[in-house]
This record gives sequence, C-alpha cells and structure tokens, in this order.
Amino acid sequence: MEFHLPLRTLETKRSMASKNAPRCRFGVVAPLLISMALSLPTMGRHYGRVLLMGKWNLIFDDQRIIFNAGMIAGDFFDQLERRETENGLLFLIHSGRRTRPVTNYPESLVVKVFANPWDSRDTPFDKRCAGTAAALMGSLQFQAEWKTGLKTRPVSKMTMRHLERNEISPTTLWAYELKISSEGVPLTDHLIVNVYDPNSNLVVRFSGAP
Repeated sequence: MEFHLPLRTLETKRSMASKNAPRCRFGVVAPLLISMALSLPTMGRHYGRVLLMGKWNLIFDDQRIIFNAGMIAGDFFDQLERRETENGLLFLIHSGRRTRPVTNYPESLVVKVFANPWDSRDTPFDKRCAGTAAALMGSLQFQAEWKTGLKTRPVSKMTMRHLERNEISPTTLWAYELKISSEGVPLTDHLIVNVYDPNSNLVVRFSGAP
C-alpha cells in the first residue's frame, strides 16, 4: 500500500528546513511515524464491519438460545487496523488509497444483541436460566460502561430499542439495538455491556475493543 505525504506538508518541510529545522521536525513527525509503521513487513490486525463482543449459550425451561453481541460504527471497524509497535499500539484507518492514524472511537457506535435458537445439545452451555426464554428476553435491562485498565465509568449517553421483526432475520428470536455515545473515548478502552433481569440480577456481560 502506497503512502504519500500531502503536497502542502512537503512544501512546508522544504521551506521551513532552511529557516528553522526544529519546527520542521515537529511538523512532519506524525506522517513519518505512519510511514515507518506502513513499512513494517508484518501487517497488523484487521476487523470486519462488526466487532464481536462475545456469545453465551443459555438454557431455559422451554428452549436453548445463543445470545451474542457485536459493535458497529459504519465502516469504521472494517477500515481499522491495529498494530503492535515498539512504542505501543498504533491504530490506522485505511480508506481507499489513503491511510491516517486514529486514536479514538468515532462519535457514536451501535451495539446489536441477538438471541437465536440453539439446537446443538452436544455443545456445553454457559448458563442455566430459570423460567421461559420469552419471560426474560422481553424484560431485559442494559447498562454500558467503558473500562480503562481496572477502572470503569458509565457511557455518557445510551438509548435502547427492540428491533422489529422486519429488521431481523426470520430465525432470530429477539434483538436489541443500543446506540452509545463514544466521542473522545480512546480505542484502547473496552466497551462493557451488562445485561440484567427485571430484578437487577446480572444475566450476561459482553465486552469488546479493537
């Protein structure tokens, strides 16, 4: 993949080098870091359009379901690359022939949670839930928070809605959409989604980060 410094940056570099070399160094440090990263022989980790946040196999009195979640932000995760460098993690966005560094999540993202039938009785289950699936799935409560190291903090804003039948596949039993504000949040933070029953008992926890 080619990477070109912007023409304005190149012109600035030439003109400032003859006047003040230290100022030029700071003016091109970010593009140089990107160029060095792109020249590495080993590519970093890429993601699809959906960043998976885990799945749970749940058994109820009447049926078994697979409960899973994924994080979506337009084409952001599809264009994102994560690289391990000597100076730490480096995140890059590849859009067409252009590549640029990125440090934060986009302004907002969506987490979609799906409950699908689980017919395989040979697969170990993660949790047994009392009562029927419909009784619990129709009354779930969601809480989202960001995790930095061992510290957590609530997301600044979140809205939740049940997806309608015409918005999901015929095999999906229940689906939920969480719209979460993520402006200014570092990509090194994890998004945690806790799912509770009506009595505020934790049912499952999803977690995801690039």
